[in-house]
Amino acid sequence: MKFVKAFLLSIAMLPAISTANDVLAMASTAENEALQKGAIADSTLNAASTVNTVSDAVAENKSGDASAANTENAEEAGSEENVASAEPEDSEELDSLQESNLEADAVQFLDFSGAHFPTIHGTRMNSPYGIRKHRLHRGVDMHITIGDSIVAAYPGKVVVSKYNRRGYGHYVMIEHENGTRTLYGHLKKRLVNVGDTVEGGQLVGWGGNTGRSSGPHLHFEIRYGEVNIDPATVFNIEEGTLLENTDHFSIASAVESHNAIQKELSKHRYHKIRPGDTLGKIAIKYGTTIEKLCRLNGIKRTSILRIGQTLRCS
Repeated sequence: MKFVKAFLLSIAMLPAISTANDVLAMASTAENEALQKGAIADSTLNAASTVNTVSDAVAENKSGDASAANTENAEEAGSEENVASAEPEDSEELDSLQESNLEADAVQFLDFSGAHFPTIHGTRMNSPYGIRKHRLHRGVDMHITIGDSIVAAYPGKVVVSKYNRRGYGHYVMIEHENGTRTLYGHLKKRLVNVGDTVEGGQLVGWGGNTGRSSGPHLHFEIRYGEVNIDPATVFNIEEGTLLENTDHFSIASAVESHNAIQKELSKHRYHKIRPGDTLGKIAIKYGTTIEKLCRLNGIKRTSILRIGQTLRCS
């Protein structure tokens, strides 16, 4: 009888035992899932931490490399000379120190007969041709009023018509059949273009005060090859007329004057910076040293060289 009651009691408790087992199983599963999630979370955190550490290390290395590169570049910049690389500017100064050998040329005389005075009427000469402050003033400066008519000296073809803010301002250059070129600088306005053919006495521009100019004037030049001819040896500036014998103008006299000026300029030699120039190249050209160039010009080895800038070389 007791056995039967025990058997019946055990049967009755089966659902409860099953439920308890299910609860325990669920609890165990939940615990395992929680542990797994925790492990995954810890793993993720560890991985993120590792990635961040690596990223920081990479960034630090890059920063260090960049810093080292910048330092290296700075050291290179400090040790190398600056190279002039801008566009060159025209100038009223002749920077060539070479003597001319034009006296050996087949043409010994130039014919200026029939040339027109560039301002139509005679005028005062503000500044003559020649050495000015250890530099060559290539032409003469004639007093004018802004808006005065400027004409071509004689027939020719326009080879330059442009604006140069550091030198001639608005200017025109004309090439003539006798091998000369004439230049008209500091104009208010240019009235001809490159390629135009002009007649003697033809209007080429209005007088002005543009470019490197301290007041209204016409800068007028006559060139023959590398030789600059003093306009005052061709024209009577005040009267605006041709001088005598200009139909048989001696090139030899112009060359002699040119070479005399070059000899005088060589005592205080100057160099106008061109693209690609460095202090080293300039020093070699003039037989001097970088240290002397720096001392004469109050600059350093690392000073920026600007196109058109003039350096004293002796």
